[in-house]
Amino acid sequence: MEAKASLRLAIKERLSRMSENDRRVESNIIVRELRKMLGEKSGTIAVYFPYLDEPDMRPLITELLEQKNVVCMPKAEMHGMTMHRILSLDAIQKNPVTGIVEPTELSPLDEAMIETVIVPGRAFLRTGERLGRGNGGYDHWISDQRKRNPETRFIGVCFDCQILQEMPTEPHDEKVDIVLSATEFKKA
Repeated sequence: MEAKASLRLAIKERLSRMSENDRRVESNIIVRELRKMLGEKSGTIAVYFPYLDEPDMRPLITELLEQKNVVCMPKAEMHGMTMHRILSLDAIQKNPVTGIVEPTELSPLDEAMIETVIVPGRAFLRTGERLGRGNGGYDHWISDQRKRNPETRFIGVCFDCQILQEMPTEPHDEKVDIVLSATEFKKA
């Protein structure tokens, strides 16, 4: 869809105007709010390793691992993505083909046990609609996860400049339950 491609470029431009300090400050606020939402013992959590233009989840990942939570990250597969448990941030690396930082040690994980998923996006509406990077990986996985475990909670995280008033959506686009930025917390 051409409108989505144009919107992704516009968001990329907005993100490029953010200073490193602004990204760090907003990321710290987002991580602080996620800690409150997740609580002390959070169970099985799926989280992403950030690109430079995404909220930095590394401090949260480190803390979740120290608290002995089960933490998993996505790995791109031929037909979508799967989640794999990580035991440390040393057990991940950048895939030379996809450019995505993924788990290197593929630990078996029953994805139905995932209770919370921290989801990145290019843009969000306050009502939970999400615009991804364009490959549909998260949309397909979220759809499948809702069948595996209807109780899984999906939290979309983004910088303030990524929250929009409107954007084009299609039937296959999956919503998140909560949208969280540095100044916004909306239950969709």
